[in-house]
Amino acid sequence: MNSQLQQNASARWVMLGVIAVGFVAMTFNWFVMPSTFAGISADYDADLPQLALLISGFVVGYGIMHIPAGFIAAKCGIRAALVGGLLLEGLFTALAGIVDGYTMLLTLRVLAGLAASVYAGIGIAAVSVWFRGREHAAALGVVSAAFSAGVAVGLYAWGPVERSMGWRGALILAGLIAVACALLVLVVYRIPQGVPALLGTRLSGRNIAAILRNRRLWRHSMAFFGGYGAYFVASQLIGVYAAEERGFSVEVVALAGLLVGLAGIPGSIIAGLLADRLLSAKITFLLFLAIQGIGILLLPAAGSDVLWLSAALIGFGFNGCFAVWQTAPGEDPDVPPELIGTAVGLLLTVTAVSGFILPWIFGGMAASAGYTPAWLMIGIATLAFGLFALGPGKPKPPVPPKADDLPSSEPTSAVPSS
Repeated sequence: MNSQLQQNASARWVMLGVIAVGFVAMTFNWFVMPSTFAGISADYDADLPQLALLISGFVVGYGIMHIPAGFIAAKCGIRAALVGGLLLEGLFTALAGIVDGYTMLLTLRVLAGLAASVYAGIGIAAVSVWFRGREHAAALGVVSAAFSAGVAVGLYAWGPVERSMGWRGALILAGLIAVACALLVLVVYRIPQGVPALLGTRLSGRNIAAILRNRRLWRHSMAFFGGYGAYFVASQLIGVYAAEERGFSVEVVALAGLLVGLAGIPGSIIAGLLADRLLSAKITFLLFLAIQGIGILLLPAAGSDVLWLSAALIGFGFNGCFAVWQTAPGEDPDVPPELIGTAVGLLLTVTAVSGFILPWIFGGMAASAGYTPAWLMIGIATLAFGLFALGPGKPKPPVPPKADDLPSSEPTSAVPSS
């Protein structure tokens, strides 16, 4: 048993590393689209609501697949689900650069979202099974940092590639990178010793129903409902807003896009360390959610000299929230290891609804009433939904009964009243 624990302890950081690489590829293939918007708009005569729909379409697929992804991982095993999800996302992204027509492009973004959903939810579970109960928030902070790195590559670093290869070539290359990372996960990732159910097990309807009825998980997911959707709006449309609405320079726009992604890297690590060592997970979550909301609310008033600050606050706050928020299924005593993926899927499914609704509402409001009320709307939503986190925390272990409360082993006798 001791040698098994030592082997698991030495291997868990390797497993975290390879899952993190996969997260970079997964989010990069997600956020690569904004760099192609100019070419798509020119080729397909797509307007702002149609471009926003490409964001929402991906999140539709991403949202509806999270819970089924948990079932797939429980039935077929974590590694098979991880590899399949990332591999298919890469293939669908590459195909988006080959097919012709806006309708086919939108369809492939929905399919890519379905595949990415599998990797995202099961990737969190794949880390949680190695770190459950020890350095959990810090480990998922690394995952969230990898998420941020993928965002930064897609929103900023891929721009020169798109300009040199065209938007079609850029999508094909991005997809092939995801395929290569899927093969890396296949070769390296293993499950902890002593947990054979993670290789695949028979699904229990009773256990699944218990996960889906878990009120703590539902409340936890709603606390991030506004912040989750608001981030996808801000991260993918801040460049369009800064360039077309505000007339800022290419350099200012590029820096904002870069910082939305890069600021999340220290944000996720710092939040993970705070939640593990200094503050509770709830307090850390609310602190970073407030930072994200403030960053969004500052956008309409931000000039070209301080737009970078709003972008940095949004990325820093969101990824700090995300790092801590992800630990809830792995730390819930009512969630068995093989169903952590299903519990994560529940959280991500609920919040993915906001990832569809908020970009759609934002696009319509910005087109009709202007960007300022649209930014204020999603900033307020970020903060308002955080109030759900103020409910009861995770259940406490049962308190053993006092000696006086235990039933007596001796028979009692009736005592006549005086």
